[in-house]
This record gives sequence, C-alpha cells and structure tokens, in this order.
Amino acid sequence: MKAYESLFKHYRDQPFEKAFAHFYPAKKGLERDYDEPFKAIATATGEGIDAWGFRQQRFKDRHKGSVVPKLKNYLNYTFVRLIELEHKDSGRYFVHSADTNRVAFNTGLQTPHGADLLATFERYKPRATDNPQQLRSDWVYKGCYCQSDHQYRSYFGTVIPEIASYSVDSRDFIFDVSYHLDKDVFDHLFDRAKERAGLPFASDEVVRTYLKGALERLVPRIKRNYKVAIPVYYVEEKRMQLLLPFESVSNPNEVSCFLIEREDTSKTYRLKTILDLDHAYFAARLITRPDREWLDP
Repeated sequence: MKAYESLFKHYRDQPFEKAFAHFYPAKKGLERDYDEPFKAIATATGEGIDAWGFRQQRFKDRHKGSVVPKLKNYLNYTFVRLIELEHKDSGRYFVHSADTNRVAFNTGLQTPHGADLLATFERYKPRATDNPQQLRSDWVYKGCYCQSDHQYRSYFGTVIPEIASYSVDSRDFIFDVSYHLDKDVFDHLFDRAKERAGLPFASDEVVRTYLKGALERLVPRIKRNYKVAIPVYYVEEKRMQLLLPFESVSNPNEVSCFLIEREDTSKTYRLKTILDLDHAYFAARLITRPDREWLDP
C-alpha cells in the first residue's frame, strides 16, 4: 500500500496521487452533493447521522462545508493510521479481492446491530472519454458494508481487516494521579492562552496566574471522576496524550483544552499545547466516541 497522505482529497492543491480515493458526489439537479457518500456512512452507524455534526453554533459555522465534519475527519485520520500500521505489519489492515481490483478496510464503526462497517473501493479504470492529461486518485469509493452483505462477501469472502489501534499501554488511557502535573511550563502558550481564556488584553502575569489556578483545580476533579482526563491520539505528533478542560473567564460555556503528555522518567505530565473544543473532539474520536462529560462541541 502506498504512503497516501489522506483518504480523500484534503485540500484544493493536493496532488491526486497523494489522496487514496475519489468519492463520487450525488447529483441533485444541476448541483452535486459531495457530502452524500459520508452522510450515507453516518446514517448507517449506530450513533446515527446527528452524532457526526456539531451542536454548538460556533463550530457549525467553522465547519459549515459539511453536515458530518466529525465523520469525515474520523475516517480520514483512521485511514492514515491504518496505512501506518499496514507498513509495519502488512496484510492485517487492508484486504484485497482475488483480482486485486478491490480493497477494503475496517472503519472501526459499527451498525446499530454491532456489525463492523467495512469501507470498500475499486481500482480506478480510465474511460474512453477521460482526458489522459487529467490525473485521478488510484481508487474509487464503492460503499460501506457489513461482512454478511453480498457486496462485501462477493469480493472479500469472510476475511475482515483489523481495526486501527493506537496504544497497547493501558497507562495512556488514564491520568495517573501519582504523577505531578507541571503548572509552570507554559510560556510558549501565552498568546493562545489569552485568546482561549477570554483574557486577550491581560498581562502575562495575569494569564500565568489563571492557568496555574485552572491546572491546580483539575487534579482534585480527576481524583473524583477519571473521565475528566480524555485520551487522544494526537495526529501531529503520532502519539497518545491526554486532554484536560478549562473555561473562558468571560464565558464559562466556552471550554478549551490543555493537551498534556506523560513523562515517565520525571513522573510528570507536561503541557504541550491548547486546543479548541472541535479540534480536541477530532483527536479524541479516533480512540472512542467521548461521552458528554465535557467534550461535547
């Protein structure tokens, strides 16, 4: 399997050969709905289509190009992770048809009845009317099916590719309260912190005091409710980390997240960056669908 950058074309100028597959849009009169293939997948999931859009208006406005932005992000980065795993252990994460013209991977999603949803693709075959100078992705999306569906079994039999995994270390999934949470190393985050804490015109000292207070209040919360710390696979660094919430001074309903990383040699959690709630959800959803403890954009 080639080292594709993304499942589908991720940005306008991305070379076609870097995007794994083309998802044909649905034609609605003179319009084309490029979201339709993803809405169909979202509808088939146990969560239902409503779970894959944002609830808060500010995030709806930010991601208004899609009805199901959470799903598109999840599928894309799940695919990227599967490519990484496939290169380390070939043959477990992608299954090919006997003639190699079809390929499938496990989305990690399930139907309301608990059956895995398997994304299937067909190798792109140039048509006589195609412009030979126009480049296209190597594969074309054909649909998401269960193992028992004829559309899957007729090409792949009973073989099911493995789902993406992110860590085998159970410590990556919980906050170890015996470790120290560093409350001093965040000088590199002042500009971001001022914006997300609702303190755009405050001095560095005021922001520092606010961040320290927010961090100090978190450990007692975690001791009473381990779900406060949410495990994520942070794609940019390709490793497991944890999310912790903090509120804006000006609006308690505006929650942002500290991204922290465990250092075993010093038994410390260090602050890496600050994420908006939507980006935090994208990272967390690769591991599991967060319940509505606080990460609910």
